[in-house]
Amino acid sequence: MSVLAHKWVSSGALKGQAAFAKARVVVSLHGIMGQGRNWMTAARQLVKRQPDHKVLLIDLRGHGANATIAGPHTVAAAARDVAATVAHACGPDAPTPSEPTALLADGTAPLVLGHSFGGKVGLAYAAARVEPPIRTWLFDSNPTITTGAGGVGEVLAILEDAARDQVYSTTKAAVAALVERGLQPATAQWLAMTTEKADDGGVRFSYDLDAVRALYDDHCQTDLLPEARALDDADRLGLVIAGKADVVPRDLGLKHTYVLAESGHNVHVDALPELLEVVVGTHGADWV
Repeated sequence: MSVLAHKWVSSGALKGQAAFAKARVVVSLHGIMGQGRNWMTAARQLVKRQPDHKVLLIDLRGHGANATIAGPHTVAAAARDVAATVAHACGPDAPTPSEPTALLADGTAPLVLGHSFGGKVGLAYAAARVEPPIRTWLFDSNPTITTGAGGVGEVLAILEDAARDQVYSTTKAAVAALVERGLQPATAQWLAMTTEKADDGGVRFSYDLDAVRALYDDHCQTDLLPEARALDDADRLGLVIAGKADVVPRDLGLKHTYVLAESGHNVHVDALPELLEVVVGTHGADWV
């Protein structure tokens, strides 16, 4: 397991380290080809509504600042990374440590929000804990085996073709290369947020493409529906489905399932107010 790059988001209403230390922990896990900062806006809106909580944005292995972590690259390994990162970020040696009451009794994060691939990682994290989180949210995340519905596999294939061993003169040129291969401009621009300066000038994509491919393939082949149903039976799971995407089956039988009819796969972009109303409004008791 590895301690991953991470960043805290907290409310300006928390005055001083003592208040920050007491704030309850919410873990946010991005999707494949994403990074923690993709959820910055959502995290800021969340702590605005729930100022006694703080959000830990994590870059998962193979992504963002974690492009050099050794394999094997699996959902289970990513979940162990999350556990190690929560312990490190909240521990007494952290730059901003947390009080024990900011976590559950065994050091588990009280709330986990996972988008797409990150949802399955969050589910694996929750299933491995002695006391699972109060609620683990799957945001347009299929807990069972999947063929990659929703076009994510196609996007990854284009990224692999455009990014492997390639250096571009500018970020704009990197975007153009993705668009030329068939991506929509908005998706290409989103992927280009991960570009970094290359050693010999220009820019390159910062992904560990072999790790990302291995993680995505393992995600597609990993069935955590039994674990999801166990958490659901314990009233510790929530599922949000994007109505305009084709990622999650509608017939999984999970009782806290919500469909955002007008949202595409990126629910935190297309329907953030509605998403927060489900997570915080409908399930307000989770945040007490």
